[in-house]
Amino acid sequence: MAVGGPSGARTPHDSTPSSSHERGTAGPEKGAMAFLDDTEATTYTMLKQVLQNHCTTQTLCLPHTLVACGALVALVCAQLDETHGALEPVVAHTLADLKRYTRARRTAPPLAPFPVECLAHHTPAHLAQSEAVFQALAQFLHDSLAAERVTLAGAVRIVLSLLADVCAMLTHQYAHTTAEVEARVDRLSSPLQSQITAYHRQQDQGG
Repeated sequence: MAVGGPSGARTPHDSTPSSSHERGTAGPEKGAMAFLDDTEATTYTMLKQVLQNHCTTQTLCLPHTLVACGALVALVCAQLDETHGALEPVVAHTLADLKRYTRARRTAPPLAPFPVECLAHHTPAHLAQSEAVFQALAQFLHDSLAAERVTLAGAVRIVLSLLADVCAMLTHQYAHTTAEVEARVDRLSSPLQSQITAYHRQQDQGG
């Protein structure tokens, strides 16, 4: 689950928190996403609730959540035919969409505030928490795809929306500027490509 680990993210101790997170959560602004139908939108809402529940019950911090959601994006993108060719342009397009989704969440925080106390990165407890939320989200999405409630293209929109929710909290809770958040998104390119390649290798081995 190495995708998207924000090792350079401001911690709650050295950030300048924004007062906007005190208003609670809200839905994304108009233009934040273009879900195909109500079923797709409902699947996103339910996955978002799964994510929020894990963050609340497991006191999951933003860096842990970002890792899990980044890995989920890689898992879904690995199923796309186009990612079996040149990965770089596909990932670049995906991250451009992620930036657009994140910018559309500037008015109100899409998630409840993350806990102030955070486990040290790359500790067994941190990895276990990231793995747990990833597995919960991946299983729910797998079931939705298997039941044909959403298409693969819809799954991409859903996981990008979840990752945008988390990225937007860098601004709402930790007062990162748009430029800082988008620079962090750009840094996802290499680990995202690496994770997609790893998933392809697993598929080729029948994993």
